Amino acid sequence: MPSLMTQFWEARNPPADPTHLSLKGKTVLVTGANSGMGFHAAMKYAQLGVSKMILAVRSKEKGEAAKALINHKTSSSADIVVMTVDLTEFASVAAFCRRVSEEVGELHVVLLCAGVMMPRFTLSPEGYELNLQVNVLSTALMALLLLPKVRETGARSAGRGGGGDPAHLCFLNSLATQEVDEKWIPPGDRSLIERINDSSSFDHISQYYLVKLAARYFMRGMADACGGDKNVVINCCCPAMCRTNLHQNYDLFTRIIVYPYKLLCGRTAEQGARTLVSATGLGRESHGRLWLNDELPPPAMFLATERSENLYHRTFDEIMAILREKANFE
Repeated sequence: MPSLMTQFWEARNPPADPTHLSLKGKTVLVTGANSGMGFHAAMKYAQLGVSKMILAVRSKEKGEAAKALINHKTSSSADIVVMTVDLTEFASVAAFCRRVSEEVGELHVVLLCAGVMMPRFTLSPEGYELNLQVNVLSTALMALLLLPKVRETGARSAGRGGGGDPAHLCFLNSLATQEVDEKWIPPGDRSLIERINDSSSFDHISQYYLVKLAARYFMRGMADACGGDKNVVINCCCPAMCRTNLHQNYDLFTRIIVYPYKLLCGRTAEQGARTLVSATGLGRESHGRLWLNDELPPPAMFLATERSENLYHRTFDEIMAILREKANFE
């Protein structure tokens, strides 16, 4: 992870608030919108004049509470719709995306920031390690199923004369992807997904890095597949360490230890959300790349190696194969 000094600096030098963006006439979808950075991103979209916003949440009750708070704290006249989805199950993701496709006319921005961080090896109902299931596989499925609507919206916007803004699909990710220790990468024929999904290899620290790496590989694969489409931008962003409930599944002792560290070296959830929202306002220069501290840093360290390049192709193909077999993606 970034050094203590880097995190200390980041906490005191937050990114710019993207107040220059206008979401007037646009529809936005935010996952994980009831708490943390997802909630604050939704709040910012409301302040920026979004016309319609979908809060994708696991709990209807918490989603409605988030909606009420957004309406209370902003002067937004947006049509805010709460939709439930369970990212531990492929069927729930598919049903959610069908509903969005049927009920939403346009989809200008999709911000995928829901996620979990599990301290112990835990299986999802689908039989995959829970971090892998939620942060990679189900998020990838949602991105693929919503992509046609996003591309259609981008094309329609471009066809209105004068060249409209591209539509955006953005993944929450981390700079940790380039700091992967090569010792964590499986040797020989063993794939990255197999390594992540192996209980005997589980370590919560390396798991975090490797799950983020798999997710970033998938984002890049989607971006490469849509490389010729100038009407859509697919990217990812890193808000740096923030004071959120990411460690809520850890034991009390760990949370007590982590709290002062976050207080000293972490940004607020609102400051982190600035990066999320600004990432969805970038142009084609950000396609397939990571947005951090108002910059697009080039791939470095592990991500710049030949081994990473080979692993990228294999991992993207494996994720697609899993989604075709287990989630009936076509």
